[in-house]
Order: sequence, then C-alpha cells, then structure tokens
Amino acid sequence: MEPWTIVLVGIGALTTSALTAVLGFGGGMVLLALLLIWIDPLVAIPLHAAIQVVSNGTRTVIRRHDVDWPTAARASALLLPAGALAMPLVVRAPAAALQAAIAVTVLAATWVPERTGRELPPPSPRAWLGIGAGIGALNVVVGATGPLQAPFFRAAAPDRLTFVGTFAATQVAGHAAKIALFGAAGFAPTRYAAAAVVGIAGVVAGTHLGSRALDRMPEERFRSLYLAAITAVAAYLLVDAVL
Repeated sequence: MEPWTIVLVGIGALTTSALTAVLGFGGGMVLLALLLIWIDPLVAIPLHAAIQVVSNGTRTVIRRHDVDWPTAARASALLLPAGALAMPLVVRAPAAALQAAIAVTVLAATWVPERTGRELPPPSPRAWLGIGAGIGALNVVVGATGPLQAPFFRAAAPDRLTFVGTFAATQVAGHAAKIALFGAAGFAPTRYAAAAVVGIAGVVAGTHLGSRALDRMPEERFRSLYLAAITAVAAYLLVDAVL
C-alpha cells in the first residue's frame, strides 16, 4: 500500500471514529467504504474489523459506567456461532440485495415509529439473542451492520450515553468475531499492518475528540443528529446497492 494511502486511512479513521463517538454509529460504514476503494473485500472486512475493535473498545472504556452490560452480553452471545454458519455465503451471497434490504429495514425501523408516534419497543431478553444471531450472520457477509442495529439499541436506551456505550460494547464483540472467523478462513490482513497501525491510532484520537462533544450535547440535539445521520447512511446504502 502506498504511503499516501496509509495517511488517508489514518485521516478517515480519525474522522469516522469521531462521528461514531458522537452519534454511536455510522463511522464504521463510512470507513469500510473508504477501505474498499483500495483493498479487496475479503481483506478489507477483517482489516476494518481490527480497526473498529480498537475504536469501539476505546469508546466502551470511556463510557464503561453507561453500558447496559446485560443487554450487551445477550446481544453478543450468538455473534460467533451465527457468523461461523454464514461464512460459506461470504463469496456467494448477493451483497447488493442484502445491502438494499438492510437499508430499507433501517429506514422503516427509524421513521415508522417517528411518524406514527409509536416508538419501537425495547427488545426482550430473548429477542436480543435473536437480534445478535441475525447480526452475527450479516456481519461476515455485509461487513458493517451498525445502522441496522442502532434503532434497537436506541429503543432500549434511556439516554444517549447509555445508547453509545452499550452499542460500542456490543460492536467490540461483533468485530472480534469477524477477525476470528476471517483469520480462521485465511483472510488475515497481514499485508496491511501499517495501515492497521495508523488506522488504530486515528480511531483512538477520534474517539476521544468525539466523546468530548457528546458530553456537552443536549439530548434533543443528539436526537436530531441521530435521525439525520441514520437516514443519510441508509439512503447511501440503498443508492449504492441499486447502482
């Protein structure tokens, strides 16, 4: 990888992790899109996962007192076995169709409650296990499923800090599962170690910057930014899948 490309990965990691530290999601999808410009998907997904483990891990440490640990544990319990079952689909699945389905689901889960006044109900303990299994399977095929999960975590969280912290803790488990599964399949991103190191440094810095902004942000302002961001990400996914 060219030196200028490694620098761009670092800048992208810093910017997207700051975005995620403020909103709780979204930056990972943007970072994966950037990585796919230069790297084969079968390597980009585990490289992205390695960077995101540190990004979400840093955010989890910062927000450790806000994390709903029982919810994070239930949502993470089946990530690895579900991902293992889905691995054979990685090279054969219709990625565009899956991406479009995720985008439509995200928009529906976000805006139907918003427009009807009926909030998405918090998932039950058993439902969290099912959500985790579904995300575990999609994780290895699509690569970044944060926008799909976000509405469920937002519905279950009493405030923005709990949402960001709990979501980050679950994302650590999801990305760690991807690293394990792709590594076992022989797709370890060892050729891009320099990009990984620079990307990790970028996400640590970006997470600290974004977390400071989140601490100062009013709840209503966070809600407005959340709705705008998740709509923009879902729209991007849908357009990208169609084109």
